[in-house]
Amino acid sequence: MKKGFTLVELVVASVVILVVLSALFVALVSFVRGGKTLELQDGALTLARVEIVEIERREEVPAPGTSVHSDTLWGNQYTVETTVGLYEDSAVDVSVAVTSGDSVSIELTRRFYTENNTNRQELL
Repeated sequence: MKKGFTLVELVVASVVILVVLSALFVALVSFVRGGKTLELQDGALTLARVEIVEIERREEVPAPGTSVHSDTLWGNQYTVETTVGLYEDSAVDVSVAVTSGDSVSIELTRRFYTENNTNRQELL
């Protein structure tokens, strides 16, 4: 009797190995994409928070309107859109939306109260 593997056994083993390697490759690609998405979301949230903090530190409540600028963080390009809208008589809502391409969008909103156009800012 001969010892060793037959050609059929080798082909079956090769197919099984290919299926396993393909599944591992798909899992690895998914893992890398998920990591990139988390990095983009983290960057967008960081930029939105920085923008809100910069507005909070100003002495005056911003005037109503919209401004858009680009920013780069950790090698990723983002678009930051700040919208200031009136809310009742003594408040403005400030919304900061940060996007990175079509995949990531983060929006933060703060309400600033003023009293007789003075410099009192209270966050909700």
